[in-house]
Amino acid sequence: MTQGVNLDGRVALVTGAARGLGREMGLALARAGARVVFSDVDAAALAALAAEPAFAEIAGRATTRACDISRREDCEAAVAAAIAAFGRLDILVNNAGRGPNHVINSPRTASLKFWEADPERWSEVIATNVVGTFLMSRAAAPGMIAAGWGRVVNITTSLPTMQRRADSPYGVSKVAIETETLIWARDLAGTGVTCNSLIPGGAADTDFVSPGTREAARAGKSVLLPPSVMIPPLLWLASGLSDGVTGGRFVGKLWDDRLPAGEAAARAREAPVLRTP
Repeated sequence: MTQGVNLDGRVALVTGAARGLGREMGLALARAGARVVFSDVDAAALAALAAEPAFAEIAGRATTRACDISRREDCEAAVAAAIAAFGRLDILVNNAGRGPNHVINSPRTASLKFWEADPERWSEVIATNVVGTFLMSRAAAPGMIAAGWGRVVNITTSLPTMQRRADSPYGVSKVAIETETLIWARDLAGTGVTCNSLIPGGAADTDFVSPGTREAARAGKSVLLPPSVMIPPLLWLASGLSDGVTGGRFVGKLWDDRLPAGEAAARAREAPVLRTP
Protein backbone atom coordinates (compact mmCIF):
# COMPACT_ATOMS: atom_id res chain seq x y z
CA MET A 1 0.00 0.00 0.00
CA THR A 2 1.24 3.49 -0.81
CA GLN A 3 2.64 5.05 2.33
CA GLY A 4 1.50 8.48 3.49
CA VAL A 5 -1.80 8.55 1.62
CA ASN A 6 -4.78 9.85 3.56
CA LEU A 7 -7.92 10.59 1.55
CA ASP A 8 -10.11 11.64 4.46
CA GLY A 9 -12.59 14.27 3.27
CA ARG A 10 -12.23 13.33 -0.40
CA VAL A 11 -15.04 11.91 -2.50
CA ALA A 12 -14.42 9.56 -5.43
CA LEU A 13 -16.54 8.09 -8.19
CA VAL A 14 -15.27 4.90 -9.84
CA THR A 15 -16.93 3.63 -13.00
CA GLY A 16 -17.03 -0.04 -13.90
CA ALA A 17 -16.69 -0.70 -10.19
CA ALA A 18 -18.80 -3.81 -9.67
CA ARG A 19 -15.92 -6.19 -10.35
CA GLY A 20 -12.34 -6.47 -11.54
CA LEU A 21 -10.07 -3.44 -11.52
CA GLY A 22 -12.87 -1.05 -10.59
CA ARG A 23 -13.90 -3.04 -7.53
CA GLU A 24 -10.33 -3.20 -6.22
CA MET A 25 -9.68 0.48 -6.85
CA GLY A 26 -12.95 1.56 -5.24
CA LEU A 27 -12.32 -0.51 -2.12
CA ALA A 28 -8.78 0.81 -1.87
CA LEU A 29 -9.93 4.44 -2.09
CA ALA A 30 -12.50 3.84 0.66
CA ARG A 31 -9.96 2.08 2.88
CA ALA A 32 -7.67 5.09 2.45
CA GLY A 33 -10.43 7.28 3.87
CA ALA A 34 -12.31 8.51 0.81
CA ARG A 35 -16.04 8.27 0.41
CA VAL A 36 -16.71 6.36 -2.77
CA VAL A 37 -19.50 5.94 -5.29
CA PHE A 38 -19.20 2.54 -6.98
CA SER A 39 -20.79 2.94 -10.40
CA ASP A 40 -21.50 0.26 -13.00
CA VAL A 41 -23.89 -0.50 -15.83
CA ASP A 42 -24.67 -3.88 -14.23
CA ALA A 43 -27.10 -3.17 -11.39
CA ALA A 44 -27.23 -6.82 -10.34
CA ALA A 45 -23.44 -6.96 -10.01
CA LEU A 46 -23.53 -3.79 -7.92
CA ALA A 47 -26.10 -5.37 -5.63
CA ALA A 48 -23.87 -8.41 -5.25
CA LEU A 49 -20.92 -6.17 -4.41
CA ALA A 50 -22.95 -4.30 -1.81
CA ALA A 51 -23.70 -7.64 -0.12
CA GLU A 52 -20.03 -8.59 0.19
CA PRO A 53 -18.25 -8.49 3.58
CA ALA A 54 -15.63 -6.20 2.00
CA PHE A 55 -18.33 -3.64 1.29
CA ALA A 56 -19.68 -3.90 4.82
CA GLU A 57 -16.22 -2.93 6.08
CA ILE A 58 -16.56 0.47 4.42
CA ALA A 59 -20.16 1.08 5.49
CA GLY A 60 -20.97 4.76 5.62
CA ARG A 61 -18.15 5.60 3.22
CA ALA A 62 -19.54 3.98 0.10
CA THR A 63 -22.63 3.76 -2.03
CA THR A 64 -23.53 2.24 -5.40
CA ARG A 65 -25.03 3.81 -8.51
CA ALA A 66 -26.14 2.12 -11.73
CA CYS A 67 -24.85 4.11 -14.71
CA ASP A 68 -24.40 3.55 -18.44
CA ILE A 69 -21.54 5.90 -19.25
CA SER A 70 -22.50 5.97 -22.94
CA ARG A 71 -25.59 7.96 -21.89
CA ARG A 72 -25.05 11.62 -21.07
CA GLU A 73 -28.00 11.74 -18.68
CA ASP A 74 -26.65 8.77 -16.72
CA CYS A 75 -23.25 10.41 -16.31
CA GLU A 76 -24.74 13.68 -15.13
CA ALA A 77 -27.05 11.83 -12.73
CA ALA A 78 -24.13 9.80 -11.29
CA VAL A 79 -22.13 12.95 -10.56
CA ALA A 80 -25.22 14.59 -9.03
CA ALA A 81 -25.78 11.49 -6.89
CA ALA A 82 -22.21 11.61 -5.59
CA ILE A 83 -22.62 15.25 -4.61
CA ALA A 84 -26.02 14.58 -3.03
CA ALA A 85 -24.64 11.67 -1.01
CA PHE A 86 -21.31 13.14 0.08
CA GLY A 87 -21.41 16.87 -0.66
CA ARG A 88 -18.75 17.05 -3.37
CA LEU A 89 -16.77 15.10 -5.96
CA ASP A 90 -12.98 15.26 -6.00
CA ILE A 91 -11.78 12.13 -7.79
CA LEU A 92 -13.09 10.46 -10.95
CA VAL A 93 -11.69 7.09 -12.01
CA ASN A 94 -12.76 6.33 -15.58
CA ASN A 95 -12.50 2.56 -15.51
CA ALA A 96 -15.73 1.42 -17.20
CA GLY A 97 -15.47 0.08 -20.72
CA ARG A 98 -16.16 -2.70 -23.14
CA GLY A 99 -13.44 -5.18 -23.99
CA PRO A 100 -12.72 -7.39 -27.01
CA ASN A 101 -15.17 -10.03 -25.76
CA HIS A 102 -18.04 -7.64 -26.50
CA VAL A 103 -17.25 -7.98 -30.22
CA ILE A 104 -16.12 -11.61 -30.12
CA ASN A 105 -19.41 -12.75 -28.58
CA SER A 106 -21.56 -11.25 -31.31
CA PRO A 107 -23.02 -13.83 -33.73
CA ARG A 108 -22.27 -11.35 -36.50
CA THR A 109 -18.52 -11.41 -35.80
CA ALA A 110 -16.46 -13.85 -37.87
CA SER A 111 -13.20 -12.63 -36.32
CA LEU A 112 -11.72 -9.47 -34.84
CA LYS A 113 -10.15 -8.58 -38.17
CA PHE A 114 -11.78 -5.25 -38.85
CA TRP A 115 -13.63 -6.39 -41.98
CA GLU A 116 -15.07 -9.44 -40.21
CA ALA A 117 -16.22 -7.76 -37.00
CA ASP A 118 -19.80 -6.85 -36.15
CA PRO A 119 -19.94 -3.12 -36.97
CA GLU A 120 -22.61 -2.43 -34.37
CA ARG A 121 -20.59 -4.04 -31.58
CA TRP A 122 -17.46 -2.28 -32.88
CA SER A 123 -19.24 1.06 -32.61
CA GLU A 124 -20.53 0.23 -29.13
CA VAL A 125 -16.94 -0.23 -27.89
CA ILE A 126 -16.08 3.26 -29.11
CA ALA A 127 -19.31 4.74 -27.73
CA THR A 128 -18.62 3.34 -24.27
CA ASN A 129 -14.85 3.57 -23.96
CA VAL A 130 -14.18 6.84 -25.75
CA VAL A 131 -17.42 8.81 -25.69
CA GLY A 132 -18.41 7.47 -22.26
CA THR A 133 -15.09 8.55 -20.75
CA PHE A 134 -15.67 12.01 -22.23
CA LEU A 135 -19.25 12.24 -20.97
CA MET A 136 -18.36 11.26 -17.44
CA SER A 137 -15.37 13.60 -17.32
CA ARG A 138 -17.42 16.43 -18.78
CA ALA A 139 -20.01 15.98 -16.04
CA ALA A 140 -17.43 15.86 -13.25
CA ALA A 141 -14.94 18.55 -14.29
CA PRO A 142 -16.90 21.77 -13.64
CA GLY A 143 -17.37 21.04 -9.94
CA MET A 144 -13.71 20.14 -9.52
CA ILE A 145 -12.62 23.30 -11.32
CA ALA A 146 -14.89 25.41 -9.12
CA ALA A 147 -13.36 23.79 -6.02
CA GLY A 148 -9.81 24.37 -7.31
CA TRP A 149 -8.77 20.73 -6.85
CA GLY A 150 -9.59 17.44 -8.53
CA ARG A 151 -8.35 14.27 -10.09
CA VAL A 152 -9.33 12.52 -13.32
CA VAL A 153 -7.68 9.12 -13.74
CA ASN A 154 -8.27 7.33 -17.04
CA ILE A 155 -7.65 3.58 -17.17
CA THR A 156 -6.08 2.55 -20.46
CA THR A 157 -3.85 -0.29 -21.62
CA SER A 158 -0.35 -1.21 -22.76
CA LEU A 159 1.20 -0.19 -26.08
CA PRO A 160 1.34 -3.79 -27.38
CA THR A 161 -2.38 -4.21 -26.72
CA MET A 162 -3.18 -1.00 -28.58
CA GLN A 163 -1.37 -2.34 -31.65
CA ARG A 164 -2.31 -6.00 -31.40
CA ARG A 165 -3.57 -7.53 -34.61
CA ALA A 166 -7.28 -8.32 -34.86
CA ASP A 167 -8.15 -6.12 -31.90
CA SER A 168 -8.94 -2.81 -33.49
CA PRO A 169 -12.02 -1.70 -31.57
CA TYR A 170 -10.42 -2.08 -28.16
CA GLY A 171 -6.97 -0.85 -29.18
CA VAL A 172 -8.39 2.12 -31.04
CA SER A 173 -10.53 3.09 -28.05
CA LYS A 174 -7.61 3.01 -25.64
CA VAL A 175 -5.38 5.10 -27.91
CA ALA A 176 -8.21 7.63 -28.02
CA ILE A 177 -8.42 7.70 -24.22
CA GLU A 178 -4.67 8.34 -24.07
CA THR A 179 -5.12 11.38 -26.32
CA GLU A 180 -8.09 12.48 -24.23
CA THR A 181 -5.79 12.37 -21.22
CA LEU A 182 -3.10 14.51 -22.84
CA ILE A 183 -5.52 17.09 -24.25
CA TRP A 184 -7.59 17.35 -21.08
CA ALA A 185 -4.45 17.77 -18.96
CA ARG A 186 -3.64 20.83 -21.05
CA ASP A 187 -7.22 22.08 -20.96
CA LEU A 188 -7.17 21.81 -17.15
CA ALA A 189 -3.77 23.46 -16.68
CA GLY A 190 -3.88 26.03 -13.89
CA THR A 191 -7.21 24.85 -12.45
CA GLY A 192 -5.87 22.56 -9.73
CA VAL A 193 -7.44 19.59 -11.51
CA THR A 194 -5.12 16.96 -12.99
CA CYS A 195 -5.68 14.26 -15.57
CA ASN A 196 -3.50 11.17 -15.86
CA SER A 197 -3.74 7.68 -17.29
CA LEU A 198 -3.06 4.45 -15.42
CA ILE A 199 -2.52 0.94 -16.75
CA PRO A 200 -1.84 -2.44 -15.13
CA GLY A 201 1.22 -3.08 -17.34
CA GLY A 202 0.00 -6.37 -18.78
CA ALA A 203 -3.13 -8.48 -18.96
CA ALA A 204 -5.01 -8.30 -15.66
CA ASP A 205 -7.15 -11.08 -14.29
CA THR A 206 -10.55 -9.59 -15.15
CA ASP A 207 -13.55 -10.27 -17.38
CA PHE A 208 -11.82 -8.31 -20.17
CA VAL A 209 -9.34 -11.13 -20.71
CA SER A 210 -10.01 -13.10 -23.88
CA PRO A 211 -10.48 -16.88 -23.67
CA GLY A 212 -7.18 -17.34 -25.49
CA THR A 213 -5.26 -15.19 -23.04
CA ARG A 214 -6.77 -16.97 -20.05
CA GLU A 215 -5.97 -20.36 -21.56
CA ALA A 216 -2.35 -19.27 -22.12
CA ALA A 217 -2.13 -18.24 -18.47
CA ARG A 218 -3.50 -21.60 -17.34
CA ALA A 219 -0.89 -23.32 -19.50
CA GLY A 220 1.87 -21.28 -17.89
CA LYS A 221 2.67 -19.41 -21.12
CA SER A 222 1.75 -16.03 -19.67
CA VAL A 223 0.91 -14.39 -16.36
CA LEU A 224 -2.24 -12.48 -15.45
CA LEU A 225 -1.65 -9.56 -13.13
CA PRO A 226 -3.84 -9.25 -10.03
CA PRO A 227 -6.24 -6.28 -10.10
CA SER A 228 -4.55 -5.02 -6.91
CA VAL A 229 -1.56 -3.94 -9.04
CA MET A 230 -3.47 -0.71 -9.68
CA ILE A 231 -3.86 0.30 -6.05
CA PRO A 232 -0.52 1.97 -5.08
CA PRO A 233 -0.29 4.31 -8.10
CA LEU A 234 -4.00 5.08 -7.94
CA LEU A 235 -3.84 6.15 -4.30
CA TRP A 236 -0.85 8.36 -5.05
CA LEU A 237 -2.58 9.93 -8.05
CA ALA A 238 -5.75 10.49 -6.00
CA SER A 239 -3.90 12.24 -3.20
CA GLY A 240 -2.22 15.56 -2.61
CA LEU A 241 1.14 13.83 -3.05
CA SER A 242 0.62 14.11 -6.82
CA ASP A 243 -0.29 17.81 -6.86
CA GLY A 244 0.85 19.34 -10.15
CA VAL A 245 1.42 15.98 -11.87
CA THR A 246 -0.74 15.89 -14.99
CA GLY A 247 -0.71 14.39 -18.46
CA GLY A 248 1.24 11.39 -17.17
CA ARG A 249 0.97 7.68 -17.88
CA PHE A 250 1.60 5.34 -14.96
CA VAL A 251 2.14 1.57 -14.93
CA GLY A 252 0.90 -0.43 -11.96
CA LYS A 253 3.34 -3.30 -12.19
CA LEU A 254 6.30 -0.90 -12.25
CA TRP A 255 5.39 0.62 -8.88
CA ASP A 256 7.89 -0.38 -6.18
CA ASP A 257 6.21 0.09 -2.81
CA ARG A 258 9.56 -0.27 -1.04
CA LEU A 259 10.51 3.18 -2.33
CA PRO A 260 9.24 6.54 -1.10
CA ALA A 261 6.05 7.38 -2.99
CA GLY A 262 7.64 10.10 -5.13
CA GLU A 263 10.44 7.80 -6.27
CA ALA A 264 8.02 4.94 -6.89
CA ALA A 265 5.86 7.24 -9.02
CA ALA A 266 8.84 8.40 -11.07
CA ARG A 267 9.84 4.80 -11.71
CA ALA A 268 6.28 3.82 -12.66
CA ARG A 269 5.83 6.74 -15.07
CA GLU A 270 6.02 5.71 -18.71
CA ALA A 271 6.51 7.89 -21.77
CA PRO A 272 3.18 9.02 -23.23
CA VAL A 273 1.74 7.16 -26.20
CA LEU A 274 1.96 10.32 -28.28
CA ARG A 275 5.09 12.42 -28.02
CA THR A 276 5.56 16.07 -28.87
CA PRO A 277 7.86 16.31 -31.92
